[in-house]
Amino acid sequence: MNAQFKNVSAPREVRSNQQVPTIRGQYHTFMLIPIMEHHTRWFDAGPVSIGVEARALGDAQMIVRGPSIHVCSADRSQEYVRFDVFGAVLHYHYIHGDRDANTLWGYDPSVNGPMIPWAVNALHDRLPTLLRNAGANDLAKDVEEQGWDTSVLDDVARAATEALAPSEHDLIRAKEGMDWMYAWKKVHPQFNTLDEQDY
Repeated sequence: MNAQFKNVSAPREVRSNQQVPTIRGQYHTFMLIPIMEHHTRWFDAGPVSIGVEARALGDAQMIVRGPSIHVCSADRSQEYVRFDVFGAVLHYHYIHGDRDANTLWGYDPSVNGPMIPWAVNALHDRLPTLLRNAGANDLAKDVEEQGWDTSVLDDVARAATEALAPSEHDLIRAKEGMDWMYAWKKVHPQFNTLDEQDY
């Protein structure tokens, strides 16, 4: 990997690699895998910028692909909300960068329908609330007072839908995604683990 990670928190002792398949507001004391910029399309929308990252993970036996939709500050230096539309357990995160933590919520497509339209509607109708849940109170207030460019959401939905489609480069991207994840785990060993504080 040529890229260097930014904002790496100090490693902490980890207790378990247990994963929880059904998630309701579970607080995790780790930061998420950083955005792979070269797989991300950005949509500037005033006080926020929304990135759609085409994710792929796995190997020749099994590949999962799909979009991560990232809600960031206008300069893209801080991420606040992430919708992960891939794999067996669809989910989204509120990102607490000041605490190197995130709150994870599972998504139920049986009740809510396909996740991409749901996420786009949530952004359109409830962005200030989403930002406040991530602790970005000042940014939420800016969005309420100044507004934001919701016209980008059609393009966000299109880019996210395209990221679901199979590609001849899936295996290459999946290996790259796994290497990126393991590189992050090396510098941030608590990634994707749970300890007593996370229950």
